[in-house]
Amino acid sequence: MFKSSFITILGLPNAGKSTLLNAMLGEDLVITNPKAQTTRHRIKGILNNKNYQLVFSDTPGIIQDSAYKLQETMIGAVNSSLEDADLVLLVLDGQHPKTSQFKDQIRQLSCPIVVVLNKVDLVNDQDALQREIAEAKKVLDSDFVIPASAKEGLNISKIIKTLVELSPEHPPFYDDGLVSDESVRFLVSEMIREQILTQYKKEIPYSVEVSVSNYNEKKNIDEIYATIYVERESQKGIVLGRGGAAIKNLGISSRKRIEGFIKKKVFLSLTVKVKKDWRSDDRQLRYFGYLKK
Repeated sequence: MFKSSFITILGLPNAGKSTLLNAMLGEDLVITNPKAQTTRHRIKGILNNKNYQLVFSDTPGIIQDSAYKLQETMIGAVNSSLEDADLVLLVLDGQHPKTSQFKDQIRQLSCPIVVVLNKVDLVNDQDALQREIAEAKKVLDSDFVIPASAKEGLNISKIIKTLVELSPEHPPFYDDGLVSDESVRFLVSEMIREQILTQYKKEIPYSVEVSVSNYNEKKNIDEIYATIYVERESQKGIVLGRGGAAIKNLGISSRKRIEGFIKKKVFLSLTVKVKKDWRSDDRQLRYFGYLKK
């Protein structure tokens, strides 16, 4: 009996959704960072086993109001991922679950809901945690509420076991060798953006988009040419840094991250260009894949 399912991962920003997905996959597939709105696209991660295949959709963190067209597309990615979901995995911050914020949305769903209270390694009051678990079961009408820590690996196997038990009998949707249906180019661009989130402060991480223009696979090394797009000339100067020091450091950290993922040596070239107000421009959002062409 083989089981497979599409699972949509929901949660507020900073609940640790992406970190949890990486822990379940055993692979640093999706980018992670403490900054809110790290995830912009709906990204699929595939967990394969001889008895099951779980296809996860990591969605942008749920935001209430959109200040840019980009954020509108992020909200759309969340909604569209629910349309074909067999299961929903709702990830809450175990320190501050904010369960009631999801009450109306979750109760409208017809598929099973598994709730994860993540980051419980940071919760000192275990009695309070038990009360939060009981509250989540009641408010979200779910029998499946699991305290966990993606960082510490706590209850990861229990989450997977629960999802498999709730999954329908079905042949695999993808070849068993795939960890994602995303292209390597896209994943590489996300890894560069991850390093930007880590290295730069204030508005820069949110004003930046990354596009891989050329990816040349060679026997001993992959050559990657990527462009970092910003919205203003002043931002370009910040990304470059004095004497190009900042972008040099970005290139080093990004190359190491990519090499760790593809298990191969990488030559990485980064350039910076300005696309004015791209986050509010439909044409640019289509170019970057946020809107359908």
